[in-house]
Formats: sequence, structure tokens, C-alpha cells
Amino acid sequence: MAEETFQTAADVAYQIISQKILDGEFPPGMKLSRRKMAEVTGVSVIPVIEALKRLEEDRLVESKPQWGSFVTTPTVEKIREVYQLREAIECQSARHLAKHMTEGQRTVLMEIATELDTVPYKAETVIDSRNSHVLFHRKLTEFTGNSLLMDTLRRINLFYVLCRAIGTNAPRVTYPRYWHRYLVDEIAKGDPDHAEQVMREHINDSLVLLINDENS
Repeated sequence: MAEETFQTAADVAYQIISQKILDGEFPPGMKLSRRKMAEVTGVSVIPVIEALKRLEEDRLVESKPQWGSFVTTPTVEKIREVYQLREAIECQSARHLAKHMTEGQRTVLMEIATELDTVPYKAETVIDSRNSHVLFHRKLTEFTGNSLLMDTLRRINLFYVLCRAIGTNAPRVTYPRYWHRYLVDEIAKGDPDHAEQVMREHINDSLVLLINDENS
């Protein structure tokens, strides 16, 4: 029998609240009353306070003095700030993989990339596509073996999912449908400078999509 992972009350509250935010049930700007969140999560107020602090660290929640905690409202400025950090992390990951990616890692990435590039992108598949996109970029960074890069990207991906959750009813894609497989192929060529450049173009294309969504 697999050993169960111990969860604190704060862990439970964090998981429930974060999932409701990422699913769009708790929309941007919604006030997260400590007492109400305690009722929703089934834990006491003290664990909720800890969970809200963790969610604030993950950029899913904003704290306003004397007003309380609110679901983060993505703005163009916030998106640009997050994407500057994402670009730095993923370009470094691309450089590392250009020199050290194994055939097994390439196979894993290509399988995810193929799904991303071939599954029709429409309302009923948008959540699965979004999750596959997060998995693809998580794997890219995971294969560097750098835990700090991985944890930072995890938080960035949470913000990305929050942004995408707002527009799940009107998905659209402007980048080439071969983009992710192309990215893997170019990294596999073994030139760190070229891998970094291709990754930067990919990240900037994603940034343009999010900013366009915010302005539409």
C-alpha cells in the first residue's frame, strides 16, 4: 500500500482555494474573507491565514491593507513582470538542455509537444491543452535538475493558468501549430545560443497572446 502524504490543515486550505481560483470559480478581484474561506475549506481561520499567505507568494492572491485578501487581477504590467522572469528561467533551461538533453528526455518532450501541436484547440479541449502546455514547460525546466528554477517556474505557471482561466471560453492560437515540436528539435541541435533565441521567441509569442487577451 502506498504511503499517504501527510497534509496540514493549511495544506488542505491552500489546495482547495488555489484550485477554485485556477478553475475560475473564484474570479479575479473576488474578496477572500477568512471566515468564508474557513467555511469553504472546512478548516479553522488560522490555517486559512497561512494558506492565503502562501497564495500571495504564488501571486494568486493580493493582500490590501485594511481591506483583506483578494484573488489577483492580472494586468498588462503584472503579466510583463512575470514574463520577464519566465523568459530568464526558460532561456537558461533551453541553454542547459542544448548541451545535456538525453534521448529519453527528448522523447518525453516530443510526446507532449506532439499532443499540444495536433489536438484541436477549442472550448472543450482548452483546459487539457492548457495543462499540457504547463507540463511541457515544467518538464523543460525539470530536466535541468535545478530545484530553484523548477520552484520559480511552478509559481509562474500558476499565474499563467490564472490568466488563461479568464478566457477559456474563447481560445485562440496565433503561433504555428508545429511550434512546440519545432522548439524541441531546435534545442536538440545542441547550440545553446540558438536554443536560447528560439525559446525567447516562443515566450514572447505567448506574452503577446496574454496581453491581447487582457486588452480585448
